[in-house]
Amino acid sequence: MMPSEMMTRFVVVGLGVVGSSVAYWLLNRLYSSKEEDETELKKDADSDRKPSRARDNVVCLEDLTVSSSLSGDQVETLFMLLRSENPGVVERTVNTISNLAAFTTNQNVMREAGMLQEVMDILCSERSPAIQTSCCQALANLSLNLTNQPVLQSCLPYVVNKFIQSGEHGPGALSILQLLTNMTTMEDYHHYVYPAIPKLLQFSATQEAAVQLQALKVLVNLSCSKGSAETLLHSPVPPRFLTLLQSVPGDVQLRAMTFLANVISVQEDEVVSGTGDFKADSLHAVLYDNSGRDIYALALTLAVHSNEDIRKQASRVLVAKTLRYATQD
Repeated sequence: MMPSEMMTRFVVVGLGVVGSSVAYWLLNRLYSSKEEDETELKKDADSDRKPSRARDNVVCLEDLTVSSSLSGDQVETLFMLLRSENPGVVERTVNTISNLAAFTTNQNVMREAGMLQEVMDILCSERSPAIQTSCCQALANLSLNLTNQPVLQSCLPYVVNKFIQSGEHGPGALSILQLLTNMTTMEDYHHYVYPAIPKLLQFSATQEAAVQLQALKVLVNLSCSKGSAETLLHSPVPPRFLTLLQSVPGDVQLRAMTFLANVISVQEDEVVSGTGDFKADSLHAVLYDNSGRDIYALALTLAVHSNEDIRKQASRVLVAKTLRYATQD
């Protein structure tokens, strides 16, 4: 006999002994306990279903990651997961979009479905740093498709402002720089990035190798445009900038020399020789004041470097410098 049945029998039989009021109280407590047990069971069942839904989301995202051509239903699933109230689901979904963007077909499908705007909205909604980093990485991958860039340009003011406020450590700055690198391959969007030039020059001398190289890549892109000349020449240069041309990893050395060669080569005479209010730590001062002699000497050394690309960029600097000195004489 079950304990509850025994209790019920005892109460009924014992009415005459304990009194009707006491028996009523005992019965009420008995059935109240049963209702509480049923409520707890319902809660346990609900909690069992929640992890199941989470597992379903993970399985769904894993299936999507290997898709080289998204279907309409899969796009709808991505939208649904992006709008989840669970930050972990949103982050994993954005990471999935980043992986899917490896395929050109998916880049086009996501643009036509309006998913680029959805990711940009999440980025600009001040979510967690992890989600924002994932958004920048996804947008960087999507920006490899030039057709996507006119859509993505609207997020650049926010991204540049975020970069200016960022530190050099952590993945946040690196993912932003990767996005800016891709968005500056064409001159159309250079003007958005002008406010970030001082910060880019600062990061070009950081000890964070990945951030340093990516900052130099953006500077190389910007230096190809004559429109960036004034901002570049007025921007402060870190004291150790010239050491990038010496004993540093080859990739950094090449980008630094290419940047300087571009700046020297593309400037118009009236810009270069102007008497503007250039400060002592400006790029103009490094290129054309006393430090300019140091660059010329470094270029002479690098002109016989073992790396052909570095030799080529050093030769560009030497030619531009020689022409300038000849003009001054």
